[in-house]
Amino acid sequence: MKAVISLGSNLENRKLNLDIAITQLESILDQLIVSPFIETKPVGGPKQDDFLNAVAIGSCELTAEELLTKLLAIEDQMGRVRDIKWGPRIIDLDLIVYGAQTIDSDFLKLPHPLAQSREFVLSPWLAIDPEGEIPGVGSIKTLLASIDSSR
Repeated sequence: MKAVISLGSNLENRKLNLDIAITQLESILDQLIVSPFIETKPVGGPKQDDFLNAVAIGSCELTAEELLTKLLAIEDQMGRVRDIKWGPRIIDLDLIVYGAQTIDSDFLKLPHPLAQSREFVLSPWLAIDPEGEIPGVGSIKTLLASIDSSR
């Protein structure tokens, strides 16, 4: 199943943090494709440094819950601290889309409920998957255009 994962880091060596996370994703996902890295301003949360973001797309046979559990384990191994909502982080891995699945549980929400409004997700995703879609929401190209036109 096609998995779309967003990556972000704004602590320490941001590029190295993304590179380490991508290496970890290579052991979970087949046919991994990674977007160019983009620098973005933080959205929400306290005042903090800019993020380096990317999107990775790959194929996986795990359940969505199993995949999310592995993503959270990578974050933990890399030293992710969750003490401030939307605060600075060494690594952030979000499961954005998993096939056409729609899940709304306490543990997992798919598609990711904020992805459609996040340029730092849509822009790098568009770079590697121009025909990408958020199931039930729309094409990433259209969604990104609507963000751009609302400025």
